[in-house]
Amino acid sequence: MNSTNATTASNVLSVTSKIAVVTAYVIIFTLALFGNSIGLYVVCAKQTSRRITNLLIKNLAIADLIFTVIVMPYSVLSMFLEPNQWFGGIMGEITCKVIFYAVPVSIAASVTTMVVISLDRFCAIYFPLNQALFHNHRVVTSVIWLFSIISMTPNLFIYQVFNEGDMYSCYQVWPWADDQQEIFLALRIFNVILFVLFYPLPLLILAVVNSLVGRRLRLQGTPGSTSTNVNRAAAEVSRREVVKMLVILVAVFALCWAPAYLFHYFVYFNRDILNKIPVVVMYFMLWVSHANSAINPTLYIALNKNFRYAFLDAAVAFASCPVRAVSACSTYFLKRQATPESHLTNDRTFRGAPAVAGDGHNARQGHETKL
Repeated sequence: MNSTNATTASNVLSVTSKIAVVTAYVIIFTLALFGNSIGLYVVCAKQTSRRITNLLIKNLAIADLIFTVIVMPYSVLSMFLEPNQWFGGIMGEITCKVIFYAVPVSIAASVTTMVVISLDRFCAIYFPLNQALFHNHRVVTSVIWLFSIISMTPNLFIYQVFNEGDMYSCYQVWPWADDQQEIFLALRIFNVILFVLFYPLPLLILAVVNSLVGRRLRLQGTPGSTSTNVNRAAAEVSRREVVKMLVILVAVFALCWAPAYLFHYFVYFNRDILNKIPVVVMYFMLWVSHANSAINPTLYIALNKNFRYAFLDAAVAFASCPVRAVSACSTYFLKRQATPESHLTNDRTFRGAPAVAGDGHNARQGHETKL
């Protein structure tokens, strides 16, 4: 947490509060790390990566893992340090920039992914013959992350380490401003722009696009519809499931990150209220936002039956024989690099869990999943 209070968090938080915060972070860190890792393994190792659901899960899992590994440990560590306390040297500069750069990049990637998937569903339903833009998932993924990385580049410049007597500190400055008032005003404008671009604006786009998609799907599913073809009916069901998952993910994202954005509103626009908020409440507001990374994989499992089976198979594979599971995943990627993608789309033989001798009819073990 990049503290803005003049009071030291370690002096304000009681031992009970620290234990509660640490316990809460241990829970979401464990769920986020293992849930997103296994989820990423499933969508990468299973040979169904051309499905749009996998693109959604893959990018969100990568963004959540970045957030989990980099941000959550620092949030816990900050409770035992002075506000903004850091360390000097080259590693101090690098870690200061990387940690506070990873936060907005992961958020931008998550938001951009949800917008892209929504536009893909919109085009699939309203313009089914013109989907070349979203057909190549590798290109789409590259564009999403390139956009997220470039758009958040200013964070690499505004976070700096300063030597303040007997302590180093890492916090935001505006290198192109001269005095404190100009710096604060520039940072306020910069953060407001980021807020608009990556919270209300994409949520508005998602609301409009998904409303149009939902309306079209309802009309197509009304009694008397001419959609009698079995394959078309199955496609419609798949589209509904993707839209349902996307809407729930967006709603959870909006709810989880609302407290953090409220906190930053107080930072830049109402310091009086900010100074009255107990530190433990500040940590709770940020914890709710960070918990989004742990909630996402549970939503994938709850909302997608095929992913749920594949996830459990992968979990069994890692638990029973992690070396074999990693080896199977590595073998798949080597095969993918050596084989044209068109040949892989019809190959559905990769197994998420190791085979069990004498149990070939087990419906769960070695389950072939199509997400």
